[in-house]
Amino acid sequence: MTATTDYKAQGKRLNKLRKAKGLTAEQLATAMTEAGAKASRGAISNWERGINGIVSSKLPTLARILDCSEGFLLRGELAAVTNTEATVHPETRAGDANVANTATAKNVVSTHSGAVSSDDPANNLPSSMTNKSDPVMHTLKKSDKLQNVCYDIRGPLLKTATKMEAEGQRILKLNVGNPAPFGLEAPHEILRDVALNLPESIGYSDSQGIFSARKAVLQYYQGKGLLSAVDVRDVYLGNGVSELIVMTMQALMNDGDEVLIPMPDYPLWTAAANLAGGSAVHYRCNEDDNWQPDIEDIKSKITDKTKGIVVINPNNPTGALYSDAVLREIIELAKQHNLVIMADEIYDRVLYDEVTHTPMCTLTDEVLVLTYNGLSKSHRIAGFRAGWLMLSGKKDHAGDFIEGLDMLASMRLCANVPAQYAIQTAMGGYQSMKALTSESGRLYKQRAMAIERLNAIEGISCTMPQGAFYCFPKIDLDVYPIQDDMKLMMELLIDEKVLMVQGTGFNWDAPDHFRVVFLPNLHDLEDAMDRLERFFAKKRREYGTEGLKNSRTLVDAEA
Repeated sequence: MTATTDYKAQGKRLNKLRKAKGLTAEQLATAMTEAGAKASRGAISNWERGINGIVSSKLPTLARILDCSEGFLLRGELAAVTNTEATVHPETRAGDANVANTATAKNVVSTHSGAVSSDDPANNLPSSMTNKSDPVMHTLKKSDKLQNVCYDIRGPLLKTATKMEAEGQRILKLNVGNPAPFGLEAPHEILRDVALNLPESIGYSDSQGIFSARKAVLQYYQGKGLLSAVDVRDVYLGNGVSELIVMTMQALMNDGDEVLIPMPDYPLWTAAANLAGGSAVHYRCNEDDNWQPDIEDIKSKITDKTKGIVVINPNNPTGALYSDAVLREIIELAKQHNLVIMADEIYDRVLYDEVTHTPMCTLTDEVLVLTYNGLSKSHRIAGFRAGWLMLSGKKDHAGDFIEGLDMLASMRLCANVPAQYAIQTAMGGYQSMKALTSESGRLYKQRAMAIERLNAIEGISCTMPQGAFYCFPKIDLDVYPIQDDMKLMMELLIDEKVLMVQGTGFNWDAPDHFRVVFLPNLHDLEDAMDRLERFFAKKRREYGTEGLKNSRTLVDAEA
């Protein structure tokens, strides 16, 4: 069998055992972490889906929690033992004691390569592998650090969609906030200025970026009311905000440190925290309050290990815009607990209904605020990778951390230099995004149509986003009693050729949401909504819940 086939078989056994124990993937991940073998829900999910094999260092703890043998998990063996005793899979205990006794007598040790007898000096290996002149081939696996890293936006669903496209099928992609494929063009003056400066872009720039671009970033926030004294040395240009997020987590977090991240989140934040050796602790945003952060939940999750709090405003994936009152409450918590505020404001110029965005750096100079932004969304040049990070507020205690950022910026030499020349042009002058989000604009109309169509589907409800390109519809689990939202999205992809990302891919804690990207033009978006409506109608027939929501509403009204 191939490694992929082995992984899928492992995954089926793991899934069956977990469910037999009555555990969710989240509960199993928590139990493993508490037992000293840190694992995430995403890692458990990847093992069960057969995307990755079970990590050897996690295997003993996993087997112990599930009350089975390591050999059973890996290869379906009925028994495998430690150096002193056999651990028998629960299904074999009553009916196959002879297997366990035989395994114990031979003192079998479970390994990735097979069950081998420790009494045999050759370990029962083939003769070709005991020849000292021949190297023993070992499976080359990814680092254990990546087991807790998950990024489902470009995960299994996209891989399946890519395969389907290669077979000639047309997929409607509502999975990624990439404006260019949907005909949303970059401002021509930006393209022209980048082209004119190409002769100046041949060599490396300063590791933090070219002066004119960093000065333009600084002046942008000064114009919005920046409170603290900041100069160009406090601005770092990066290959998009993504690179700067990873750099920040590497500079900030030690093993075991925690950072508070909204739930749902943009999953790169969680992945970057886990990759740095820390832990992402998710605080809840309230759907009933148009997805505003739950301040009491944030308070309950601050510990002596908490280093900072991430604020994504406007939010991805919900499209929520946070009130100034909520932002000030978060600032007060950061002051009380000496937390770093990481303000992801990449959608600050993608706003609807004449609302106003307030940068966190304009509300305080009493805590360290890291502000992240860029041109990928507002100026439709995602491929240029033009982003920045600005430090403001209280910095006198953060000299060593800042030195770490400087070191990491130097190690990558510099950000993409041609794209840096887009920043000064983009920060001033006419902001074309306003035309797209006004009442007569394309994005405004696409948002309105998407929300109207989604709310018209029985058992689906959606709040109105005030920013970004996304909405985060809710699935009524009484109407659609699903347990695996990725499986649901995979069915949608295969049945209706529509690609979207499930809610748990954004670290939401229940299989009852999904994200819709409303960047496609009205014709394509209407087509996608037709397919979505047809898919959910089919699911209601499968579940026998057609009309359930309407019936329940009628009963409530009569009561």
